[in-house]
Amino acid sequence: MYHPGIGTGPSMIDQITGGAFGYGLDEDIRECYNFACANYVDGDSIILIGFSRGAFTARSVADLLASVGLLTTEGMDHFYAIFEDYENIGDEERPIGKFLYQGLTPYNGEKGKAKILWENMRKEEYKQWLKTELWTRDTYQDSPTEIRIKAVAVWDTVGSLGIPPVPVIGIQGSAEQWKFTNTQISSKVENAFQALSLDEPRGSFRPALWERLEGNKVTNLRQVWFPGSHSNVGGGWYDQQLANITLAWMCDQLTSVGVEFSQRRLDRIFIEGLRYNAAHPYPYIPRSSMFIPNFIWTFLLKHRHPAPKPWAKSPTICPPPSRSQTIDTANCSGKDHHPGGSPQQLWTEGPPRSWALGQTRYPDSWLTLAAGTIVRHPGCFMRVDPGTNTDTDEPLVNTDERVHSCVRVRLTCQGMGMDDRRVWPCESLLQDDSGNDRPVWRLERGDASQVERTIGPQVVGRDGYDEDWVYQFERGDGQWRWVFDENAVVKNGLGQRIKPPLKILPEEPMAGYWERHLLALTRGKVDVWRWAEVNSSQGT
Repeated sequence: MYHPGIGTGPSMIDQITGGAFGYGLDEDIRECYNFACANYVDGDSIILIGFSRGAFTARSVADLLASVGLLTTEGMDHFYAIFEDYENIGDEERPIGKFLYQGLTPYNGEKGKAKILWENMRKEEYKQWLKTELWTRDTYQDSPTEIRIKAVAVWDTVGSLGIPPVPVIGIQGSAEQWKFTNTQISSKVENAFQALSLDEPRGSFRPALWERLEGNKVTNLRQVWFPGSHSNVGGGWYDQQLANITLAWMCDQLTSVGVEFSQRRLDRIFIEGLRYNAAHPYPYIPRSSMFIPNFIWTFLLKHRHPAPKPWAKSPTICPPPSRSQTIDTANCSGKDHHPGGSPQQLWTEGPPRSWALGQTRYPDSWLTLAAGTIVRHPGCFMRVDPGTNTDTDEPLVNTDERVHSCVRVRLTCQGMGMDDRRVWPCESLLQDDSGNDRPVWRLERGDASQVERTIGPQVVGRDGYDEDWVYQFERGDGQWRWVFDENAVVKNGLGQRIKPPLKILPEEPMAGYWERHLLALTRGKVDVWRWAEVNSSQGT
């Protein structure tokens, strides 16, 4: 089933209310859940995929399936009442008499982890009652085989509870209908994958990471950090290079659980991205604001012809821009001539930005910037109070975070920061909250025993795919990790200094076919992967 998600309707009202505030999410969740109940056949693989608010929907449907099971025909007659109970199962103030099942364990003042366990116990009690009423099932029709969710694959779930707060205009981001959402991944989910944005600055777009509680020995959880803002990671800007990297990574994760992808379709996406980069090495960057409207900024660009900055270390990686090259004065119309030819021929046009060096964009919506800005520090996120949608003093545990190798390549090759204003400083990893330019994480080499490699060094999932364009790594490649600097000052939302439970963030191994295929197509005339492997500095 494909669901277009909130904020994607044709009307401006839908785009503002759905896209900015998340109105309509509950209906999306119910619709997707109903589809699963009506269409599931024993043996089917349940795989949920989404980006941004779609990621929130996918995660919520997964939790609903895990907590309630698949409602039977009789159960669907009571769906709205069951859904309301599910939404409020963790509400300590709701009278038990308002639930369909009135034998739930009452609230006795539990806090923190104890409250999480209390809520999980209630979910299990409620599901067992539904099963006794024959209103739901969580096993096959004719056997005790447990129904599980094969995978949940998401890009940058935003807002700690899925709904970005905008306190300046009175939106706190936590309403009664969203109390059901939590950050714990259920053991009913076999695989959970999330691509995360390092550079998203909006306070209203805090990332919602999963955590795996100690009792969950089932879920294979992978959460990986990539360069760029929210829409660089999930897609949406004209330059799709970084989004293609996250797409290739996600395709490899899903390939590992049995999903097949079209070689022709993905090749077209990857080559289109390379052709765009060859035609637009210095894309247009709007400066839309209340003070400098876009039409004035465009006029200045057309008449001042500002010289572009090299998009990477020059002249080693990026040749110095010629006098005839300028920053684009408008977005690509779709009618522009994008050069054709082989990847090697395209590498000489422009030249295009190489792998990991695509343009990153600063958000241009004043409404979502109204809540202020933050710096996302990997490994340092806290549990959130569902009543206030603010940080608690408890860190997330077992988040299984990693840093993608394109981060190291972009840093080493001196790729550009947001809107091509300066060389990328990577504040998330390299600047703590003290204001003294002290790193939070330091890059180190690690040997095979120190660096986590759960996929293995061989290409996986490539049967039937074109192997002519697969990047060939050398022995010892990619053995890097990020180590927490004990002197770093990192503060939570309460202003308290914290020490993360994670001390090492492994570099995510590029072991899948699609990632290595994309790298082979876009590595550039100067092989940026090889150059970064040789020149990356420890202690960065």
